[in-house]
Amino acid sequence: MASIIPGYEYDIFISYRQKDNKYDGWVTEFIDHLKREIEATFKEDVSIYFDENPHDGLLEIHNVDKSLESKLKSLIFMPVISQTYCDPKSFAWQNEFVEFNKMASADQIGRDIKLPSGNVCSRITPIKIHDLDAADTELLENEMGCRLRSIDFIYSSAGVNRPLKPDDNPDKNLNRTYYRDQINKVANAVKDVIYGLHPDEKKRTTKSYRTRAQEGYIHEQQRSVAEVFAPPKRLPGKLMVPIVLGLAIIVAMIFLIPKLTQKAGEKKSYDDTIKKAIAVMPVSNFTGNPDLDYIASGIQDALCGQLGQLSNLIVRPRASTLQFKDSEEPVQQIAKKLSVNNIVESSIKGTEDNLQIEVKLIEAFPGEKYIWASVFNQDWTSITNTYSEIVRRIMDGIQIKILPQDENKLAKKKGHNPEILKAYDRGIYFMNKRTAEDFEKGVKCFNEAIGIDPADPLPYLGLAIGYGTAGHTSAVSQDAKSRARGYALKALSLDSALADAYVVLAEQYLYTDWDFPATEKALKRAMEINPNIPSVHYTYGWYLALCNKIDEAVAEMKKAVEIDPTDQVSQGYLAWLHLYFGHFEHALAEAQKLLQLPTDSTLGLFLIGSAYSEMGMHYEAIETHKKGLAISPGYESGLAIAYVRANQKDKALEVVAEMEKSRDYWWYAWGLAEVYATLGEKKKAIDCLEIVYKNRGDFMPWVKADFYFKPLLKEPGFIDITNRLKLPA
Repeated sequence: MASIIPGYEYDIFISYRQKDNKYDGWVTEFIDHLKREIEATFKEDVSIYFDENPHDGLLEIHNVDKSLESKLKSLIFMPVISQTYCDPKSFAWQNEFVEFNKMASADQIGRDIKLPSGNVCSRITPIKIHDLDAADTELLENEMGCRLRSIDFIYSSAGVNRPLKPDDNPDKNLNRTYYRDQINKVANAVKDVIYGLHPDEKKRTTKSYRTRAQEGYIHEQQRSVAEVFAPPKRLPGKLMVPIVLGLAIIVAMIFLIPKLTQKAGEKKSYDDTIKKAIAVMPVSNFTGNPDLDYIASGIQDALCGQLGQLSNLIVRPRASTLQFKDSEEPVQQIAKKLSVNNIVESSIKGTEDNLQIEVKLIEAFPGEKYIWASVFNQDWTSITNTYSEIVRRIMDGIQIKILPQDENKLAKKKGHNPEILKAYDRGIYFMNKRTAEDFEKGVKCFNEAIGIDPADPLPYLGLAIGYGTAGHTSAVSQDAKSRARGYALKALSLDSALADAYVVLAEQYLYTDWDFPATEKALKRAMEINPNIPSVHYTYGWYLALCNKIDEAVAEMKKAVEIDPTDQVSQGYLAWLHLYFGHFEHALAEAQKLLQLPTDSTLGLFLIGSAYSEMGMHYEAIETHKKGLAISPGYESGLAIAYVRANQKDKALEVVAEMEKSRDYWWYAWGLAEVYATLGEKKKAIDCLEIVYKNRGDFMPWVKADFYFKPLLKEPGFIDITNRLKLPA
């Protein structure tokens, strides 16, 4: 039987070790179940190559003939990974796993398929029937060139090379799931690949459907798989010819044309976008004195700040480059990760009072080359002028003209007392460490600077930024928030062109004061001064969400991500916004990107788990939330809601009981409100929201935007809260 896609021998090639099927015939039983599940999904036959009856006495080699190569030309390769499968000397490994990987990687489709959602799936779909040791996992991942993502059928007893069977109790299995659910996961994985290769198949279906026949899970619809997937029969051969030809052309366009035009496309991309992007890397301290690290940090901050004010330049924020501090990665590799064509490398030598600043401007593409390199012998009396000179030389080097309005911005830069500059750089250096001890050190530095010159705006700006950050992270944050607002206003009274101060103000107006007209005004002023601050755009995105301007809100969030693709906050907020709007597939896709960033994965796992819950993927949701909570507490509401969606109310209430112990803190009160609303406990939900309101919780303005609160929209208590907020129309 031919494959669904013309040109391939089989839809699925099953690879396994013969002895795994020797005694109870589990593999054969599994294939039978799988075939029925897949055919119910597609409503037509699926061709599977499975060497069920070899004539070699079930030895460790397959009894295959010379046709193996043609049989390997299948759409999907499904290795059944046992304790002994990962043996580089075995027939299955050498002649099936490795060979398919080579063939698929080299054929016209490729091994990895981009799905309509934007996610990527592999044509290799491993089925794991045994917990693997690190060496086996590493072997698989090295061969596949990616992380091992498998569907597990693992029995409870460690060391037993016996898979999960249909009659096994899920409470006694390592992965705590049902055999039927796992079979369904395999079928859906196959479906994803087929849809990625053959979009016409998806058009013939109504909606995604996940089988949950077991007790404990909610049925999304009371229909059988066969009822949901009821496509027409295969067309007659005469009609299939033009369709096949058309499909071939489409496949060629999708997979071949990008490759043929890659070089030209790359150049255009760099010319149009990347050329205008620059990253100022962390400044190396070669003075031999670690106490001067603050100077290095201050130089990077100053250059990022001045470059960021230029309208026709994209500047990666300082935070995005910190992962490359002391990195030995090639410049081109760093540039690709940061999506820039221009890199500024700097170092300092000498002493605090006799400083040598070496600056290099590097063009990464098409071939790495130095544009210029200079050494600036510097004392603190003219450091600001030196920064301006470096900025102008950078713009000349990358051949981007400074616009007239930007000339004015640079011209307004005035010198600061050298001692204030030192104190400010020290303060920012300590604040960036994000510890309570270093926070106090930073506050001390800024206060010292104020003592030197109370009319200089820099130390007030530093205090505003520091207290603004503390206000979002501290459980008792009201004092920090009020201080942030006061210091920001003071800084702006001394210098009205401080974009960062306007951002701090906007956040206080939005999250704490609930002064929405003032929020919009402050944000727009910040964007006029410096459009390259990610927080300006994601904060404006949240504001637009209050106004129910969905498309505009998403666009602003995307701008923040474009400015700093490595920023967890920007990427996380984009995913969170999609979740709040009910865009679950988009939320999932954006949240999965968080796991690729060099940051804590807790937020990403919470958002992924929450998306899974609303997409009916209950088992995946619960396991993802558990994984996140094992890393760090704080997102318990996601797990509770996942249990509710999975019709496991008792377990949900266990989580709620733990959350109730912290309900006086607005974060937990908000989470409890979401859970209670999901449970249908409307009064309890509103009571929790009153706690959030009383404590000026950061999330309060989005009470109407959060889709979890839709059941409350007509409740008098909820309406009263929203009226008190005076939300923008």
